[in-house]
Amino acid sequence: MKVKIIAGSIIMIGLISGCGRIEETLLNESPESKQSLESSSIPVHSSSIETLTPEEEQQIKEKKERQAMLDELPDVSVADWNLILVNNSKLIDPSLKLPLTTLPNGYMIDERIKEDYDKWLEKASEAGFEMVLVSSYRSVDLQQKNYDASIQRYLDQNYTQEEAVSLTEDYIAIPRGSEHHTGLAVDIVDSEWLKTGKGLIPEYDTQDSQKWLLENMEKYGFILRFPRGKEEETGIEYESWHFRYVGVENANYIKKYNLSLEEYIELLKDAGK
Repeated sequence: MKVKIIAGSIIMIGLISGCGRIEETLLNESPESKQSLESSSIPVHSSSIETLTPEEEQQIKEKKERQAMLDELPDVSVADWNLILVNNSKLIDPSLKLPLTTLPNGYMIDERIKEDYDKWLEKASEAGFEMVLVSSYRSVDLQQKNYDASIQRYLDQNYTQEEAVSLTEDYIAIPRGSEHHTGLAVDIVDSEWLKTGKGLIPEYDTQDSQKWLLENMEKYGFILRFPRGKEEETGIEYESWHFRYVGVENANYIKKYNLSLEEYIELLKDAGK
């Protein structure tokens, strides 16, 4: 080993056998050598720090929000009976056997929702609203008759066949595509509204009874099936009177995140449920 003295510093130079390199160990560093080392350092410029575009920041935000939604999903499955999805793109299996029960007014619903349905309307009565069920379970044959009758009404008003079908399907599902085939859908308005003769129209949402239904529906497992602003997802125009049973857990989640049933089902599928 050689010892060499340079500018007041002692540097030991040793050859490390087998490595093919020389290691220098600085023992006493002079001000001049320190300044030399500092000046040789590679500066870090602020311009080298990556910045995100507003679009990228929005994507990251949406990804985090979606992950939060996935983390909060109830422990349910898309195969559960109360999450059956029926629409114009997903038709009901005509061989499906439903456990229907007949209500005092002659309408039928799935017997598994009767307890929650009765409690809901009972609470509405206590709040001062006399609710009336005007439609519930509907057979495929009856849906076909309603569908055909609607088209004919538009034809009678001189609409073309194409226009009549399009206008009909804004509010009436195609046969086998109606929620009413499940026994889980109910059309409800209050008795005072019925007396006006206005029937099932979006403006029913101007009534206190409809507002009460919306504010309390999830407590009894119901959702507004065709909400305003979700027409693209559901394929049906806004219906202020059409409620669907999905169960309390599902209803709370759907209402919290303002989802359509179609969006909720997709979210469950993405989570592997």
